[in-house]
Amino acid sequence: MIMAKDKNVLPGIHKMRDELFWDREPGAVSPEIEIERAINFGGFDYIKDVQEKYGMDKFKEVLVNKRNLSRKAVNYWCLQLGIDKSTTRTFKTDTIWVPFR
Repeated sequence: MIMAKDKNVLPGIHKMRDELFWDREPGAVSPEIEIERAINFGGFDYIKDVQEKYGMDKFKEVLVNKRNLSRKAVNYWCLQLGIDKSTTRTFKTDTIWVPFR
């Protein structure tokens, strides 16, 4: 059970995903950052919670407008939501970095 007075729990964020916000002060997580990190690193349950919390319009807005998203994740969610991936900022922007292989 998550207690509201537990100082290790960020307000409005599930305890099991606190590790996604290690670099943020409690209360300094914007909806855009929470959705972005859910898309990149969250599991389906967490993404469902985020979609319910902020609504599908906000989820789609972040999906289309943020460039710091995984191309694989954006491709998946565009297929699921019927969005043309070429309209997303992730696919309009060149890759920021390429990992060594």
